Amino acid sequence: MGLQGSSSEKVWPIEGVIELTFPDEETARVVYESVLYEHKTVPYRRSRIDFLLDGRKIVIRFLAKDNSALRGTLNSYLRWIKVAMDSLEL
Repeated sequence: MGLQGSSSEKVWPIEGVIELTFPDEETARVVYESVLYEHKTVPYRRSRIDFLLDGRKIVIRFLAKDNSALRGTLNSYLRWIKVAMDSLEL
C-alpha cells in the first residue's frame, strides 16, 4: 500500500519512519487490521502516510508539510494503535 495522502507535487520537508515492535506476529496483525480502516478512509492534505505490517512490526512512514501536520497525523495513528492495544488487554 503506497503513501496515503494528497498529490505528489507538494513539498514535503519533514519525513521519517516509526517502527513499533509487538510481542508476536498475531498481536501486530490484530493491531494493524484494527487501524487499517482509519488509514484507508481518513483524508490528509498536509501529510502522507505509508502504514505497513512487517512480521512483528508495524511501520509508519510519513511525509509532512509542516510540524503541525506531522504532530496531528502521528497523534492520530498512535492513538488508534493505543486503543487497539488496550482492547486486546480486555
